This record gives sequence, structure tokens and C-alpha cells, in this order.
Amino acid sequence: MSRFRTSAPTTRIEGHMTQSETAPRPLLTIKDLAALLNVSEKTIRNLRSKGIGPRAVKIGGSIRWRQETIDQYLRDMEASDLQEAA
Repeated sequence: MSRFRTSAPTTRIEGHMTQSETAPRPLLTIKDLAALLNVSEKTIRNLRSKGIGPRAVKIGGSIRWRQETIDQYLRDMEASDLQEAA
């Protein structure tokens, strides 16, 4: 069984947000993020310590990342790469 709770699919109603659009997405651990980016956990720690990695959220003693933040970080990196190539 997945550790993340899933909900039944919802139908989009014109002009209204659906449950899936408003439900918060689970926070990622360093292990999750490393797997998503196909890098080591050490690489994530190094990026974080240099201040050049995706912005994290500290909850108690744990570091977590929002999926939305990771998505934006990747879009920003793509845009930067395209500008450098031009």
C-alpha cells in the first residue's frame, strides 16, 4: 500500500476547481527528490548547502520539498540552459 493517500478521480466542472486541483501534493524527502532527479542524496545536500538547489521546507528537524517548487526549479533550469545556448 502506498504511503500517500490518493483520492478518486474527479470531473472538471466549467468554472470550478476540482478536488484534485485543490488537494495539496505530498512533500518529498531527500530520498524522493534524489530519485526524481536521478542524482545521489549527497548531490542534493551539496546543492542545498551552496544555495543553488531547489528551495526546501524545514519541518522540525526534517527537510522536505514541495513538488510545485521542484517543477518550477526544473523549468527555470531549462530556461537558463536555453538562454545560454542562444
